[in-house]
Amino acid sequence: MTNTEVSAAEMRLVGSIVEGEATAVFRWGVIVDLGLSRDGLIDVLYIDDDDNYQVGDRVSCYLDCFDEMKNKFILRPPGQVPLAERLRRAQERRDLSS
Repeated sequence: MTNTEVSAAEMRLVGSIVEGEATAVFRWGVIVDLGLSRDGLIDVLYIDDDDNYQVGDRVSCYLDCFDEMKNKFILRPPGQVPLAERLRRAQERRDLSS
């Protein structure tokens, strides 16, 4: 395995709930140390206005996928609907209103 590859064991975690520590909080998301070879990212699209992430917080998240371009695991809070589903629902609402 090279430095750019993610292990098969880590890839088997995709689709599961993982826990980690918030190591950085930005306008564009939260970086989470999962104890894996790569950090995780909670994208700002999954952060609600009333969420208050702080560095050092323990967070549980659903591991959606590994993004090779960002070189990070993509995370979302367990109660959040995946982005593709949110977009599909929004399109359905637009279609119904027209």
